[in-house]
Amino acid sequence: MEFLSKFLERLSILTFRWSSFFFSTLHLIVISCVDLQTCIQQATQSGTASKQTLDNLNLQLAQLSKNIVDAAGSIPKFDQRNCENQLKEIEQSLERLRKASSPASKFAFKRKAREATQPPSNVSTASVTGSVAPKSSLTLSSYTMKLVTPRDLPDPETIAPELRSELSIIHLDSCILNLLNTKQYEISALHVRDVKNSILLLPVLEGSIILHDLANCVVVVSCHQQFRMHSSQNIDVYLSIQSNPIIEHCSGIRFGPYPSAFTLENDQHVPGPAVQDFSHIKSTPSPHWCMLAEGAWKSSEDWQSILTLDAIDLEPVLQQALPGM
Repeated sequence: MEFLSKFLERLSILTFRWSSFFFSTLHLIVISCVDLQTCIQQATQSGTASKQTLDNLNLQLAQLSKNIVDAAGSIPKFDQRNCENQLKEIEQSLERLRKASSPASKFAFKRKAREATQPPSNVSTASVTGSVAPKSSLTLSSYTMKLVTPRDLPDPETIAPELRSELSIIHLDSCILNLLNTKQYEISALHVRDVKNSILLLPVLEGSIILHDLANCVVVVSCHQQFRMHSSQNIDVYLSIQSNPIIEHCSGIRFGPYPSAFTLENDQHVPGPAVQDFSHIKSTPSPHWCMLAEGAWKSSEDWQSILTLDAIDLEPVLQQALPGM
């Protein structure tokens, strides 16, 4: 009886500590949601927002998303779902603000006319690289039908050293993003959100990558810690990782090995990953992901053609390379 009494006492202490932890975590997330919503509402009331303001809001959104993902398992599922729903509402509000703040020239991209495609690309690049104002975050956002390269990243000297290691990639449509060579930034973590019909060639990461709301994309990445994908559909992932990838609320995800065309000498190839699907906790195989058949892997020539393409030739490459096109 004495042993049982001590055990129950210990159990009650642990239960109290655990409940205190997840309520504290949930409280911080709720406060962050309210703060971000307030900032977006204030910016909306002024009519438009500057690019620096949008970058700051995007950074806060990426951090909030990361906190919600990291809290999975430590807060009740009901509260987790509420947080995710709240996050979607915030995303929609920020998207409306972003569109209201975009100059007319950003909507001048044409898929079929080369003359119409190139000028907006130049304007967009200038708006990112030409600014000398201090940057509060490392962000690439709001591109359509564009070849995005390290040249589109802000000057490292305009980013505080402690902020250069985390990159947020947000709001891309019909783009090819090539960040395989970004050594000057020493990027170790990536947050990717709201990307569709695009090819993402991402840098080798010492840390983690979190992806939200992707559709019909090809993702190439090597990371040493975590790969997490949420609320995404029809994605081909060419991945090298030491841990098990995690997906949730996804469908049509196909995994293949990291391309040998991008592998440095002495790099280790990681065989097919053991994917954890948090939306399928049954013992049966998940219907939401599969391994990409070897015959469907892109060849070295395919990757080389993507690396060397001209900025005005995006559309035919995307049509050939993307899963759903």
